[in-house]
Amino acid sequence: MKVLEKETRTVNERLQGLLKPQFLLSVIAVLTVAVIIMAIVLIQDSPQQQGQLAATVNGEPITGDELFEAMYAQGGQEVLDQLITRQLIAQEAAREGLAISDEELNEEIRSIIDENFQGQDEDFEKVLEYYGITYDAFREDTRLNLLVREVAMLRIDTSEEAARKYFEERGHLFDLPEEVEARHILVETEAEADEIIALLEDGAEFAELAGEYSMDLSNKDEGGYLGFFGRGMMVPEFEEAAFSLGIGELSGPVETNFGFHIIEVLGKIEEEKALYEDVSEQVIEAMVADKIPVVISELIQLLYEQADIEYKLE
Repeated sequence: MKVLEKETRTVNERLQGLLKPQFLLSVIAVLTVAVIIMAIVLIQDSPQQQGQLAATVNGEPITGDELFEAMYAQGGQEVLDQLITRQLIAQEAAREGLAISDEELNEEIRSIIDENFQGQDEDFEKVLEYYGITYDAFREDTRLNLLVREVAMLRIDTSEEAARKYFEERGHLFDLPEEVEARHILVETEAEADEIIALLEDGAEFAELAGEYSMDLSNKDEGGYLGFFGRGMMVPEFEEAAFSLGIGELSGPVETNFGFHIIEVLGKIEEEKALYEDVSEQVIEAMVADKIPVVISELIQLLYEQADIEYKLE
């Protein structure tokens, strides 16, 4: 049982962070694209296989043409548009003289593994295997996403004037929030909580009582220690009590949907307003992250308008 509302991510859940926020291509899109490409290669582009049986059901045939038509009908146009978009971006990058070296690509993939999988290559490989993505396919998607960023960066104003304006509008995002350092003991009933509070007031050690009585298995062996946390990280009743206590103060029984808590505050960090000079690099990073999707969306629309695209499968 945990007090924290946000649970630690499992390997499979970390998959959702496999591609960084600025990446435009989802894992599902990669899979769908791969399936459609395979169907096109195996069926449409090979005359000797047109009409070939894909399966029989009680002697009744399902042809390769039927298989492809069904796959295309279930999202083929969307996937084809994704492929066209990828091609347009690649062509634009080539026109701009942009390219991603293998060294840059390797560094980016290393960064993804370090940030999302604590540097564990095996966990990363398991995720790719789980979703049926080859390492080569992932590398090419990563290369394309780096190109997307490079193309966008040519069109984003990263001057100090622009960054300061961004900071003026969103400066609160860079403030250091108020935090509380606390420990707690979780029990089932209010009567139990009252008994433990009485023991603490008589001089009993908080950590020892947490180890003996707390139902929160995630931290009872650490004496109920929760570390520092900010607002919005705990359930509301717990948060309200913790932030209202002074350093060294002990709460009365605090009821949440987990049970009854006895909270002791060990330390506090006051909110600190950010100064632009101290966070200028983070401001530019945040500004760029916000603007990339907008810039790329507008660019893709423009490239579509300027491109000569013929749909051959309709």
